[in-house]
Amino acid sequence: MKVSGVVLAAGLSRRMGFPKALLRWRNETYLDRMIRLFGAACDDVVVVFRPGGEVEFNGQARVVRNEDADRGQMSSLQTGLAMCEGAVLFSPVDYAHVEEATVRKVVAARSPEFDVMQPIVGEAHGHPVLIERVVVEALLAAPVDGRARDVVRRFRRGFVAVDDVRATMDVDDPAAAAAVRETLR
Repeated sequence: MKVSGVVLAAGLSRRMGFPKALLRWRNETYLDRMIRLFGAACDDVVVVFRPGGEVEFNGQARVVRNEDADRGQMSSLQTGLAMCEGAVLFSPVDYAHVEEATVRKVVAARSPEFDVMQPIVGEAHGHPVLIERVVVEALLAAPVDGRARDVVRRFRRGFVAVDDVRATMDVDDPAAAAAVRETLR
């Protein structure tokens, strides 16, 4: 069954001061890395940008613009999900430190027992999150001002234990970026 990857890159990145998609990790931009990682485990990749917020990237991905990006992350997620047919693996672009093995493990862990698969490191839930079509439909029907986690938690969730602390690390500002780089040396 088809799995599409959705990378959310439509935020304003106000605290960062420039698009997080352009941050670099291991000689790649965050966006290039996410497209590559998702492309290795998914049938196709969709990147959600805000109008005027597009950045150049390498790799194969469909681009969609969220005309309502100012309404928040749920709006961007819904925009990306609307472009997909089957199950979806999604993540905000600032979780780009995740290892390819973790991405592949989450996709490989698909099971009829669960509607959601998510990496877990100790007690911390991480990204990317895999959702089956029933969850995709529920998210598409959810209020745009809601939170994805509130919808996702209504479904049968499975967790993939990984040793990849990177799956839990996002970056919101320059200090957080520096701390992550220092931690992951």
